[in-house]
Amino acid sequence: MMHGLFTSSNLENSRVRTMNDFGVNSNGKFILYWMTSCRRFHYNAALQHAISLSKALSKPILVVEAISITHKFANDRFLSFMVQGMMNNARDYQDNNITYIPWVEIKEKPGNKMLASLSEHSSCVILDDYPTYTPNKIMKAAARRLNVRVDAVDSNGIIPMKWPEKEFTTAYSFRKYVQKNLLDALQTIPSKNPMTDINDNLLLSSDELEFIKEEIGLESTPLEWLWRVAEGGDVGDDAMADFSIDHTVPAVRTTKGGVDEARIRMQKFLNYKLNKYGSERNNPDNPAVSGLSPWLHFGHMSSFEIIEKVFLKENWSPDSLNHEDTGKGTRSRWWGTSESASSFLDQIITWRELGFNFAYNRPDHATIETIPNWAKISMNEYINDDRLLYTLDELEQAETHDEIWNAAQRELVRTGQMHNYMRMLWGKKILEWSPDPETAAERMIYINDKWALDGRDPNSYTGIFWVLGRHDRAWGPERPIFGKVRYMSSESAMRKLKLKNYLERYAKEETMTLAKFG
Repeated sequence: MMHGLFTSSNLENSRVRTMNDFGVNSNGKFILYWMTSCRRFHYNAALQHAISLSKALSKPILVVEAISITHKFANDRFLSFMVQGMMNNARDYQDNNITYIPWVEIKEKPGNKMLASLSEHSSCVILDDYPTYTPNKIMKAAARRLNVRVDAVDSNGIIPMKWPEKEFTTAYSFRKYVQKNLLDALQTIPSKNPMTDINDNLLLSSDELEFIKEEIGLESTPLEWLWRVAEGGDVGDDAMADFSIDHTVPAVRTTKGGVDEARIRMQKFLNYKLNKYGSERNNPDNPAVSGLSPWLHFGHMSSFEIIEKVFLKENWSPDSLNHEDTGKGTRSRWWGTSESASSFLDQIITWRELGFNFAYNRPDHATIETIPNWAKISMNEYINDDRLLYTLDELEQAETHDEIWNAAQRELVRTGQMHNYMRMLWGKKILEWSPDPETAAERMIYINDKWALDGRDPNSYTGIFWVLGRHDRAWGPERPIFGKVRYMSSESAMRKLKLKNYLERYAKEETMTLAKFG
């Protein structure tokens, strides 16, 4: 049924951007794919582009999955999660005969210098096209500094980021765009396995690998060290101890990175939770959610794969669409699936990709300048209201008078994730407890980027600035501090939600051991 639905006939035009004016170096030894955000083998548009160039130029491919330890929020939590993904990738690339080097940056060999050195011997440099944080900085720096063609390739979502040519300010307007363009967009999705039916030898020779090792100084991070980090627990902690990263944010011992773990969780969601998603996703006690955002953020799993599995479960085809509603922005009837599946598809496509659309078109997406004027004006009118103020440290340590909020913060510290409804409430209360909206935004970004496995992501900034009115409308009646910005309260949450087990799970007495022994 699905044959021909997820094809890549238009991938090159829709998902590839050439970032500078240099041409291909015909004397280069290899095609270099410097992997920064799409950390996987399957459904990888950058890898597929590399394979296309490799065949056209008769050059082998070198894939380097690089982990930076110098970015602002480098810590045990993120490093361990990424290394666990590396172990899966090492197997997948080896099984498909593509040279793959897992490489964790060290001070003596910073990533920018290693990339520059490799680029001098490459025919073309390929990077992941990602609109936020470190991957975006690497992409822009490479375009400025490397003296060879740099291609950025978008593997982020169903809708190619460069298609709309503008940012959408509401989910409703973006949903209308998705409905009008979905079927064309499905034709740009990378293949599940871009090496299928390819018999060419794309591996680097032993001489080429020796040149990279001896002349450039790049060799795989020792497998034994990677294994110890991936093992987790005390073994993993000890392996990371000598790195100059933040060890106060420990690895989450109940969560493991990599596509293998992501697929296990995806299947559990499809089997037991998808049919309840529409009615139970806002239930913190036992939420019917996928919980896959960390694996999506680090690129260990593609949203393409999740969506394809949902389509298969729902026996969906393009004929299922309610074409009479195309372009009207309706949330449920249009998909032609069950109500719960429609709700999930709206979240993973409309809302998730709205964040990528906004970040791609607005370099200032992580600043308060991007909230609508009505929200700025309204909150400014109430700027002198009396407020209960907490310090950043009190918030980070979950030391407020509000045990519902404290539980949400402890969930973040303990698990690296936070239930989506609780995250909205969490942000609204930070706005209420901060001296001004600017400080509230800074605090939300800092706490989320530091502790959340799915932080530093377009969707993180979508959620944070939704708290301040972005992608929302004016609400009434006006309230102190908030003005016309949507208000949420813990009292309302207690009335509407099932919270007994949630509050017990993240109770105060567990705080001291939450992160390390969760």
